[in-house]
Amino acid sequence: MRPRFAPSNPQLPPSPPRLWNPPQDPEKPACPYQERFAVEIKRHTPPPPFGDPQHGPGAWRERSDVQLYSATQTEVVMAYPPLERENTSSSSPAPTAALTILGTLAVADGRGPQLVVCSVTPKTLPKALPQAPYEAVAKIFDPLYYSFECKAAAHMPVNVAWEADVHYTHEAAAYDHLHRTGQTGLFAPEYFGSWTFTLPITHAGRKVQRSVRLVLMEKIKGPSIRSVCLDPVALSGYTEQDRLDIFAKVLDGIVRQRHAGVDQRDLASRNVILRPSSSPSTGNKPPLPQPVIIDYNTAVVFELTRLGKRPFQLAKLPENPMQVFWNTRFAEFRGWVPSRWDGNAQLCQQWLKERFGGKAASQYTPVSSKLEFAK
Repeated sequence: MRPRFAPSNPQLPPSPPRLWNPPQDPEKPACPYQERFAVEIKRHTPPPPFGDPQHGPGAWRERSDVQLYSATQTEVVMAYPPLERENTSSSSPAPTAALTILGTLAVADGRGPQLVVCSVTPKTLPKALPQAPYEAVAKIFDPLYYSFECKAAAHMPVNVAWEADVHYTHEAAAYDHLHRTGQTGLFAPEYFGSWTFTLPITHAGRKVQRSVRLVLMEKIKGPSIRSVCLDPVALSGYTEQDRLDIFAKVLDGIVRQRHAGVDQRDLASRNVILRPSSSPSTGNKPPLPQPVIIDYNTAVVFELTRLGKRPFQLAKLPENPMQVFWNTRFAEFRGWVPSRWDGNAQLCQQWLKERFGGKAASQYTPVSSKLEFAK
């Protein structure tokens, strides 16, 4: 289940309406993130992640003059421009690039982060990033196209500016840490940095510019596990053993990311992309794809939390997936894992023991507690 962030604490009117609905918002433009949308982007250093108990409230400050129950979404977004990192100064200008959207992956007003495939043409970039034009996936954190109405509790407004800042700071921090620790390119996509751009808007009778944040990552040419499960023809191309072999790699990837310092915290079939293998075929059977874990906007970088590094990070080897997932039911992977696991935790636990015990256990830190089978 997706972890819930602690909500912001907006100043609400004394008696909020019982059946609040988002008010008419004539200033709000249609969602622009469609094919052929083009903009210049500039490299950006995000603030530290914030917004849940592990991180604390961060630099966010509520405004007493903004009442969520009476403001429009545009008014909220304009009252809360995206956060900037404190005490950042550089004598050299930030690298820039031209971004053009080639196609959409998940774009909709009210969706939250917008996902698009884009071409990126560098103008001035550091040597660590590609110098020639390249394709990437852009994840755009534009609060104007988040859901103003709470999806978990109808008739309640959400401070969309706060939510977009939280998502952006978590995603950028996770990718940056995974990149610095050599974890991108295998179980996580390659990371091409965090960026910002501006869009024009007419607000309160004035034409102004507003800032929007995004991250760029590798475009994985493969389906998600969820989309395969929804396609009987595609699913039939995988035997049960194939699916479990891939699933074992997913769990292995998670514990290796945790050992490196990142907990993705939203493990679900929709967040695992199957990258086609570059290995040669053996016989008539093509090699299994490599699972790639995406979606880090609720992730935690342990070193950036109040608790700091976790004890298991100090070990030479990662935790054994048996220990991490022993009591996990994997409901988000229904259709991929065996249906007989439903309602029978022992079968799942037995598979974990067979897969990650014995000789395979030498790849991980020894299990530190006795694992009891479910009754």
